[in-house]
Amino acid sequence: MRLNQRQLEIFNAIMINKSMTAAAAALGTSQPTISRELRDMEQRIGFELFLRFGKRLTPTNQALLLHEVVRRAFVGMEEISRAASAIRTHNAANCRVATIPAYAEAIIPRVAQRLLKQRPAVHLSLHSLEELSLQHEMATTVFDLGVTEGRFEYQGVTSQRIDVGELVCVLPVGHSLLARNILEPTDFDSVPFVYFSQDDPYRRKLDDIFFAAGVSRSYAVETTTAASVCSMVAAGLGVSIINPLTAVNYLGKGVALRRFNVRVPYELAVWRPTRRTGSAVAEKFTSVLKEVAVEMRAILQSAMAKD
Repeated sequence: MRLNQRQLEIFNAIMINKSMTAAAAALGTSQPTISRELRDMEQRIGFELFLRFGKRLTPTNQALLLHEVVRRAFVGMEEISRAASAIRTHNAANCRVATIPAYAEAIIPRVAQRLLKQRPAVHLSLHSLEELSLQHEMATTVFDLGVTEGRFEYQGVTSQRIDVGELVCVLPVGHSLLARNILEPTDFDSVPFVYFSQDDPYRRKLDDIFFAAGVSRSYAVETTTAASVCSMVAAGLGVSIINPLTAVNYLGKGVALRRFNVRVPYELAVWRPTRRTGSAVAEKFTSVLKEVAVEMRAILQSAMAKD
């Protein structure tokens, strides 16, 4: 059994347009041709793709499963077509960026806004991945850039780090600890605390700090992303200590910030496959990322100074 490209195009068109007539119009062919090719495709694969009720088609469960694979293939083909078009017009400015969820919400939108304002012809593709998945994808060179907080070394991947400040305390608006401008570990004794997951490197750093100070925080809830931590804090479930980028992003969103008297430096890492280090778009993205990180750090410092 071997399906040809035309049959896959017809199957995809029917699934998207919900009828043979609409699929035929989309592909610039006739309805009888669509019907004939579909019957041939079903014979080749050995099962029905649609239940037929007069002129109405209802996809079978097998068709739905098959279309998941076919749809991904056509998304890939669309990316290839866009790249080919860009190359034809001498405008091959494509950049695929993978980042962790915290950055996908806190800093990457600001970077994308500025980059596309300066270079509107850039085709920017952004993907939010958990840290371990991002590591794997960077190792396979699927992406031009990876923006994360982890410290990892891979053959064929270069990295640089950007200093964005220190971890900061985040509290619900109106919390009693806001009476102090700088918080110490002892201030958190028996206070409900929103924790990161146990495999988070900054969770381990904070645990060590509080353990050394002999402070026992009260467990409120545990979650996996800084944005989720802030949402929990805003809901009044407890207090926490988070990265400065997410802290800036949540200014004015139901939380208040305070300095922590134990300095915990925070950096983001930019990974690039060695084979792609010459990409002008990736270089520009990294440059804008540094600019925005510096600006967000200044915003945070200004906001904390006012308090």
